Order: sequence, then C-alpha cells, then structure tokens
Amino acid sequence: MTPYYDHAGIVIYHCDCREILPHLPKVDCVITDPPYGVNLGNHLGAKDMRTGHVLRKGAYSVYEDTPENMAGMVIPAVSSALSRAKRGAVFCAGQYIGDFPRPDAVGGVFLPAACGRNKWGFASLAHCLLYGSAPNLHLGSKATALESTETAEVNGHPCPKPYGWMAWAVGLSSLEGETILDPFMGSGTTLVAAKNLGRKAIGIEICREYCDIAIRRLEQEVLPFGEGNQFQERQGDSQLSMFSTTQEVFNFDAA
Repeated sequence: MTPYYDHAGIVIYHCDCREILPHLPKVDCVITDPPYGVNLGNHLGAKDMRTGHVLRKGAYSVYEDTPENMAGMVIPAVSSALSRAKRGAVFCAGQYIGDFPRPDAVGGVFLPAACGRNKWGFASLAHCLLYGSAPNLHLGSKATALESTETAEVNGHPCPKPYGWMAWAVGLSSLEGETILDPFMGSGTTLVAAKNLGRKAIGIEICREYCDIAIRRLEQEVLPFGEGNQFQERQGDSQLSMFSTTQEVFNFDAA
C-alpha cells in the first residue's frame, strides 16, 4: 500500500489499520490512544448545553464508538499491533483494562482536575497499559505515571490527547532513532511527539480528514506555543521534565 504521507522518517497510511498491520515490518514500540468504547458524541457530556463546555465533544467522523466496536474491532487491532513490537504503551478507559491483552505494568496520567465522574466519584486517572520492558531499564527506572493539568489543542479532532502526555509516553517507551507505530493515529499527536523527540513513526488512520490534520501539524516548522514547550528530553540521561501548567484536563472514561 502506498503511504498517504512519507517524509523525514514519518509515514502515514490512510486505511483501516486491520488491513495493513499484517503487512508492516516489525517496530520497536506501539504507542496509541484508540477509541474508548464510550459512545463518544453520545456520552453524557455531549448533551451538556453550556456553551464551550469541554466535555461537549462530537463523534468520530467515520467510526461509531460503541462497546461492541471496541470489543470486535479496536481490541483485536491493538493486539495485532502489539504482536509486531518489542514494547507498547496503550491508553484506555479503565473499565476495559481486562479486555486488552494482559499488560506487564499499568501506568497513566494523574489528573488533579479530574476528567469527569464515574460511579465512585471523580475520574482522576487516564490509564496507560505498558507492554514489554522499558528501554535501558538497567540505567535507571523512570516513573510510570505523570501528573498533568495540560489540555489538548483544538485541531478538528473530537478528542485529541494533550501533546505532553504523548511526549511522556514516547520518552518512557522508546529510544531516539527507534520506530513507533500508532495504529489509531487520529490527529497525529503521537507522530508529532515522535518527530520532535528524534524517533521515526508509522501512523494509521481510517479518516482522511484526520490524516490531513496530522500532516499539517507535522509540517509546522515552528511549533505553536503549548506544544513544544511542555516537555524536553535531556541529552545524556533521557529524562523528561515537565513545565507546570494551570489548565484543566477532561477526558471520557466516565462518560
């Protein structure tokens, strides 16, 4: 299959990831934020009539975010991607952790401002399933959780991840020069982080509109304020340092 975009070590395929995954070469790491199976666009926050309310998000353009599609499409695709990689970092809704392949560790992003509510109270953790072993673990351990109040940019995708979260995942899960695979690329935040941190990346996205958003972001030579300045990878020890923010974060685990 001909790539939709191929430049400077970043490749994008516009297709259903299930079609192309069996034909891709092995990669070093899968980093992805797939649909959560929470009926995005028909969740409780979508019905909030307050103008500009951050939980009032639309649906995906070409995918219905149902629990049935999560079980029948998303999880098998994630499993296929992981089978082609040494390591993986997969964001997911907490209630679906047991449905994914069993991880070797569970990390995530702690959200002091919460990301909605669930049956126990405020949802304050964005879960990230970790597969394999951390690179260069013999040189020292890194934290497998991040505290963040960063918000995602508004870019035309209904639910992009904040750039800093994906930069953290890239830094935790891969080394400079390695190849990252994101089978649910969306608006390309994983690929932008990979490019900025000196990794190669393959992104797959079924929606052409989101592919075009990702390409525009990748082609920006000067990053917008709030993207490139959130995280930096130090030379020598490859540690990530976070500059504090004061914005609130919202997601859809409890929708």
